[in-house]
Amino acid sequence: MKSGDRITDNERNKLLNRLHRPLFWVGENIPRELEIEGKKIKLHEIIWEIVNKTRFSKTDIKNIELFLYLLREKEREYESVLEYDDMSYEEAKDIFKETAGIMRAIMDLTQIEEGILRKRSHDNRHVCEDVEEKEWKHLIKQMERTKKASK
Repeated sequence: MKSGDRITDNERNKLLNRLHRPLFWVGENIPRELEIEGKKIKLHEIIWEIVNKTRFSKTDIKNIELFLYLLREKEREYESVLEYDDMSYEEAKDIFKETAGIMRAIMDLTQIEEGILRKRSHDNRHVCEDVEEKEWKHLIKQMERTKKASK
């Protein structure tokens, strides 16, 4: 293929399919910069700061959720460009790499967000120390009767 040749449908589909393979983003590089809502941000640096933060306030969590929303929008935009725009194979590979890097950032933030939510639910769990064994056995018998009656 010569430099500047237009991307074929087959090549385009291969790139799009790669974006949807499980764990394809592992090892992808997060872009140094990204334009979101008309502003250039230092994406790599922001992700690094968030990943290395040890405590998150409620405001931090809301900001992560908003940032995830914006990154997902950008990822959809880039994927749409890759799917529909007329471009060379080299341009498509560049868009693919940017999209893959954004998806890596999304996965990093999602893992952090899930960890925060898991910790929050663990911290807020209700432990019933005063439940007697008799009550527990009664509950199990009740559930067994309900299960048998539904058959």
